[in-house]
Amino acid sequence: MIRQLNIGNFKLHNDTELAIKGLTILTGMNGMGKSTIIQSLILLRQSYLMNDLDVGMNLKGDLCDAGISGELACQSSNEHYFNLELKFDNQNDLLFKFQYPDNIMDTLLPGIETNITDKNILSKYSLFNDSFQYLSAFRFGPQKTYNRDTSLVVSKKQISKVMGQCEYAIHFLEHYKNTNIPINGLAIKDENEDSIDYRLLTQVELWLRKISPNIKIKIEPIGEDLKLKYRFNREENTITEDMSALNTGFGITYVLPILISILSARQDSIILIENPEAHIHPKGQAILMELMARAVSLGVQIIIETHSDHIINGSLVALKNELINPEHLAIFYFSRDDNKHIAISHSLDISKSGHIKRPPKGFFDQIDIDLRTITGF
Repeated sequence: MIRQLNIGNFKLHNDTELAIKGLTILTGMNGMGKSTIIQSLILLRQSYLMNDLDVGMNLKGDLCDAGISGELACQSSNEHYFNLELKFDNQNDLLFKFQYPDNIMDTLLPGIETNITDKNILSKYSLFNDSFQYLSAFRFGPQKTYNRDTSLVVSKKQISKVMGQCEYAIHFLEHYKNTNIPINGLAIKDENEDSIDYRLLTQVELWLRKISPNIKIKIEPIGEDLKLKYRFNREENTITEDMSALNTGFGITYVLPILISILSARQDSIILIENPEAHIHPKGQAILMELMARAVSLGVQIIIETHSDHIINGSLVALKNELINPEHLAIFYFSRDDNKHIAISHSLDISKSGHIKRPPKGFFDQIDIDLRTITGF
């Protein structure tokens, strides 16, 4: 599990140090460097998977396209290297250093000889192996059909191939539907059953019902592809006809990859999620945070970027309800020094009861501003 992340000379980050916890939340106004934190990890994994890490960091690949080298150095830095240091709880630290080349159009940052690139070593870290999922803000919503990728889903246990789109989440769910979830503590019981059914599809469906009541999931083979449908239980033990995902609420399908990635995670897995709140009702966001908190308490590491106060509040409620403890939660609010054009990270001080002490200016204060305007006070 990552304990600390240090980023030097990369976009807005001149010298940023973050104490990473089991649940780490990155928030702040747009253009403050939040996505760059996640991107730095994705670029490292991408270079490893493309077998390029021994020569450097590849800026262009399936997981991420960071453009050209000339766009990436921090404008306030005098360094010529991108520095990335990761410290872990129970594993050796990793320090990577990549040079910004003279040709600003290059799409590879050469590494230095002291970088650890041995696959036998790195493969033991969740960041580089299959105990990892990346869910970007570009993830798929409802589709007419969903493709299969046996190598990706079965061999590599991934739900995303391109840009964290989660395009193979439905294939993943279909393939592992009868496999028990790795962490029993995440399972919930169907009130109509005598015992807990630990199978992945059942648990995804039960958690989804907390967000959209009475829903049932149906995955149907259509030639080489898969079709996602939903049904709904109704009174007197009847059920609706099948409905295409295209004709069901957008947010239902949009939240599926989040449920799948968390419920299929093993201990020490790392999950990166951008904007988990997208298209989800506030109550649904609270349910997501309950699931995330339970997963984190049982050894999964989740790093999310969000603009939702409901996500923030959900993490604080989990702390208040003792689903997690203060050692599990870190919330960072990002602002920007406009003179130096660098990101400033504010680590929020959170009490055991879930109260944020002395929040920085601009931290989710728009509701208060609007209420003062409406009430005239």
